[in-house]
Amino acid sequence: MPKNSPLFLNIGQGLSMILGFPKIASWDKKNRPKKPKRGTLGFNTDTNNLEYWDGSSWFAASMS
Repeated sequence: MPKNSPLFLNIGQGLSMILGFPKIASWDKKNRPKKPKRGTLGFNTDTNNLEYWDGSSWFAASMS
């Protein structure tokens, strides 16, 4: 992979996104965003997983 190339991330349910230069938020289970918007993505330091909010629950994002 070339340096500084975007990362394609499959976030489930037929959705994917491109991660490039933006900084990804991080939190632990206790300090997740209080009122996340659907599609909120961040790194959970307790589980060492990227996770996203689908509007009702947190899910671990899988890389493919």
